[in-house]
Amino acid sequence: MEKVEDLAVLILAAGTSSRLGKPKQLIKYKNKSLIKIVIEKGLSISDNVTVVLGHKATTIVEEIIDYPIAIAVNPRFQDGIASSICFGIEQIQEYDRCLIMLCDQPFIPLSHFEKLIENLEKDSLIGSKYGSLATVPAIFSKKYYPSLLKLKGDKGAKSILVKNNAPTIKLEKKEAIDIDTKEDISTYLDL
Repeated sequence: MEKVEDLAVLILAAGTSSRLGKPKQLIKYKNKSLIKIVIEKGLSISDNVTVVLGHKATTIVEEIIDYPIAIAVNPRFQDGIASSICFGIEQIQEYDRCLIMLCDQPFIPLSHFEKLIENLEKDSLIGSKYGSLATVPAIFSKKYYPSLLKLKGDKGAKSILVKNNAPTIKLEKKEAIDIDTKEDISTYLDL
């Protein structure tokens, strides 16, 4: 895949992993941490990758320090995912478009991100669809940054996708899995 110059990749990895009890960013799948898996996909798409950290940031930085990425530590990560989106958007405002990815979705193939990019119309947005829900990963053009910066609490970018009737690219059930619990690890990561 040819890298996209005017696209920033924003990887959200600031959460406390409260249901898991340890940083999910560092959980291994095929001998590689979830955070590394997502960063490598991001770097396949763009040279402009920013990872937003929060909980256990120092430990996670040690895992990813060798990657050519920007690391932004959200001091308000406990306020919910919206604060990490806002903090991340503040870091990448000079880019025309932003792809928001989550660190706990290791099964989304690179081909899905390519489809999002191919189907994005200029000055628009596009999301992923799982079941009937429009969700991230999603690409937002710069005109949506003000809306992203207004998000509050534990509400993510889904509301902006829904409100603007964003086109979506379908995710298969096996691709849309989030790793949130010990059961998820034993079921999906073959540990």
